[in-house]
Amino acid sequence: MVNLGGSMNAARRSFGDLMPRWYHRAQRATAPLRAIVAWWPIRLVIFLLPTLVCAIYYYAIAADQYQSEAHFVVRSQGKPDASGGLSFLVQLGLVKSQDDSFIVQDYIASRDALKALAAAIPLAELYNRDGADFLARYPSMLFGPTKEQFYKYYKYMISVVHTDKTGITALKADAFRAEDAHLITETLLKLSEDLVNQINRRLQNDAIANSLAELQTAQARVIAAHTALTDFRNKEMIVDPRQSAVALAELIALLSTELATVQAQLAELKSGSPGSPQMGILQRKAGALGEQIAGERGKIAEDKGGLAARIATYERLVLEREFANRMLGSAEAELVRARAEAARQLLYLERIVEPNLPDYATQPRRLRKVLTVLVINLLLVGLAWLAFSGVREHAADGR
Repeated sequence: MVNLGGSMNAARRSFGDLMPRWYHRAQRATAPLRAIVAWWPIRLVIFLLPTLVCAIYYYAIAADQYQSEAHFVVRSQGKPDASGGLSFLVQLGLVKSQDDSFIVQDYIASRDALKALAAAIPLAELYNRDGADFLARYPSMLFGPTKEQFYKYYKYMISVVHTDKTGITALKADAFRAEDAHLITETLLKLSEDLVNQINRRLQNDAIANSLAELQTAQARVIAAHTALTDFRNKEMIVDPRQSAVALAELIALLSTELATVQAQLAELKSGSPGSPQMGILQRKAGALGEQIAGERGKIAEDKGGLAARIATYERLVLEREFANRMLGSAEAELVRARAEAARQLLYLERIVEPNLPDYATQPRRLRKVLTVLVINLLLVGLAWLAFSGVREHAADGR
């Protein structure tokens, strides 16, 4: 039988002879280290090194962190339904406003909130207390001294979560002392209340400003309408052309009645005394009455200077004045309503749970984080072992 073991050893020696000298020197130099690594406890320590480092940090170095929590909801004044009934009772009072809750949530997590918070309390000093570890404090190896790094650290230490179903927003703040966490949470709530009050003032000022602008426009329209009507009266020398038209119509009616009487007398004379000297007088009178009636009617029906055109212009000016007066009344009522609304607060930040003063540290969650690193470590070791086994089997098949 062929000695396969001897053949493989001879092949390995021949392959080793082909390797350069530095390879053999490296093999001889690392022989003690490889012998130590071949001991399974040492391999286990190397494989679990990330987990060991994590455990050492969290159980021997990491500082305790206290968390203060508060719950709030942003509400707006509901407008009761005029129809009454159950809907009136449901809509009466305050209703939750999710859009404004999102505004407050976004503000707390913004750079403006960090700037206001740092101006109200010594925030950088609170996060650099004695006893804080080198990774969790600020500034640290993970977060530099710049403003942008401070903002990232702030978002790491602050949590604000809004629940759509209930409309409640939970605010959590971590710090290295219980009183510091309580102070940060309380200050952020006060800053959020200031933001809501600022939004209220802006809405109220905008509403009053719009109402005042509409009132000024209505007043200007009323003044223009009265000025136009006064100019018309001064130009035409008529206070009310409609009254003049009524008087002229009465005059035409009287003249027409008198003309009818004269015509009746003429008819009577023609039938009874055709040669009476009164015929000429009555005829001249009837002609004069007819000319006067035609003249008075012409005053009404003239295209430009007649009373009909004057009445049309006058009625348009009067109608414009009435519209302007109605607009003025509506604008005054709207201003009164806007001022009444401004007297009330439109939005409320209502605290549901006040910031608590923690009596024990809740962060960091040491066991959970160590177990998480352990699971990830084992998964990576398993994947590396599978990859190494695959490469080794592939190399063996190649030989």
